[in-house]
Amino acid sequence: MKRILTIVFLSVITALVASPLAAQNQQGDDDSMLPEIDPQDIEIRSQFKARFPGLRRQPILGFEPASRIYKVDPDRKPYIESQEEAVANLSVSELSRPNPPQYNPLYYSEEINAFARAGVGSFISPEVQFWGVTRPSDKSYIGGDLDFSSSDGHLENQASSFRFLTANGEFAAKVDDQTRLGFNLGLQNSFNSMYGLNSSLDVPDNPRKEYGGFNLGVEVERLKNGVEGWKVQASARYYQAELMGGELSGKTEEAVYSGLLVKQWAGSNPQETFSAKLGGTFGDYSTSLVADQWMTGHAGVVYDRLIGYETDLLVDASVYYGSDAFEDKVYFAPKVRIKQPLAEAFILTARAGAKPYVKTEEELHTANRFLTTFMNASRHTYQMYGAADVEIKITDVGSLNGGIRYEDISNHPIFERRELSPGSDDRLYYSVRYADITKAEIYAGASHQIVPERFWLNGKIYAQSVEDKDGDRIPFTEQYGLKSGFGLRLFSHATVEGWADYTGNRKNDQGQNMEDYLLVGGKLDVSITDNIGVYGKVVNLLDQEYQDWEGYTERPLQIFGGITLKL
Repeated sequence: MKRILTIVFLSVITALVASPLAAQNQQGDDDSMLPEIDPQDIEIRSQFKARFPGLRRQPILGFEPASRIYKVDPDRKPYIESQEEAVANLSVSELSRPNPPQYNPLYYSEEINAFARAGVGSFISPEVQFWGVTRPSDKSYIGGDLDFSSSDGHLENQASSFRFLTANGEFAAKVDDQTRLGFNLGLQNSFNSMYGLNSSLDVPDNPRKEYGGFNLGVEVERLKNGVEGWKVQASARYYQAELMGGELSGKTEEAVYSGLLVKQWAGSNPQETFSAKLGGTFGDYSTSLVADQWMTGHAGVVYDRLIGYETDLLVDASVYYGSDAFEDKVYFAPKVRIKQPLAEAFILTARAGAKPYVKTEEELHTANRFLTTFMNASRHTYQMYGAADVEIKITDVGSLNGGIRYEDISNHPIFERRELSPGSDDRLYYSVRYADITKAEIYAGASHQIVPERFWLNGKIYAQSVEDKDGDRIPFTEQYGLKSGFGLRLFSHATVEGWADYTGNRKNDQGQNMEDYLLVGGKLDVSITDNIGVYGKVVNLLDQEYQDWEGYTERPLQIFGGITLKL
């Protein structure tokens, strides 16, 4: 009996204690301002760091249940440091010099994607110039240009017709943010009549020379930050020239291959770069009497730095190895360039260096279109030079410049008219011989906008002495000359341009004087609409009778007219 009473008594006591506790828990769930506490937010013997979303952080001790609850704005923006604030925290030594405001002079035409000019002049002389660019995507572009001119001939007593045609195309694309890939293609197809000869040889009345070729190139460039990276270039050129002149007929063929690898990285100073380069060029040529090869290889390092934000220093230390039909030789090719502002508008540039190179058959025939196609062997030329230039910026739209230059050149190509035999009076077409020469030049020039964006002038006058080691003047090089031009915008849709080029006294390969000459010309462009216009042009306005190369009289006064298109 006592056991039963004891069990009942304990049950009653338990029920009385449990009822208030349950009521208290129910009231806490409904009315309590205290948040639930994650056991992970409690650290024993350490500073308490609670994570209460929506509540201001505060210690657990002394927690105020009635404290304000702050609601987080759902449209809040995260804190992002602006570029100005980031730069403000940098030390002055880490900052680069700011670029000055850019000035674009003579901007009087809207941006266009294509331009074409086509016209015809006296002596049945059509001409066409074209360039254009298109973008297949925002990471690639295709560009091209074409230059064509021809004439039926301007001389009555001999053939003088010609055609000059060159075309180039280019494609470039960004493979990714750091890599750029480019291709280029070129084409040439030209001919010109040769001058008549008084010779005992069997030469037709209308001899002519046809020449042309093509070139291919590829370039891959990868730069991490615009400075550090590498670049690879490779190209191939083919050229052919054929002279159709009876017993003087002949043919020249040439193939030139080149490659270049450049690795560039930044130095520890602002605007300081180092470059290492390795490259070479190989040429294979054949003429009517000569067939051979030549090769040039080089390796070097380049250092470029802007010292004190004023002095621009470039140092190139390269070594070349050259091999041709005449010799195999190692050439040292250093180069130094210093550009130093002496005052706010006074800039002095000094250059000195040396470099070997080969004048290719294509370059020789381009320089003298009356060159024969045989006995023109290619060999290495070694040039050493020193120069000093001064530029004075009068205003933002005008400057004066002047300088001196001295060159000492070994194996420089010189053009001379061949003789049928030693001492013969029969003089034929031109050939090449090589000689050691020196060249000293002094010049002065100016460029200025008299009325900004409306009327501008430019000009350059020079004097030079080009002699061989014996002190004799090099044939067909003038002692002094002048080049000048002007532009005038009459109104928004009309522009007038003019030029005057003077070539002073020269001597031929026999030491005889050749007359100086002055070439004056002008051009008028008028826009009819935003896309269509007309032009007129006059060349050799003074109708001068002159010869660039002895034996062939160049074109007299000519008048051209045509249309222009812009897209």
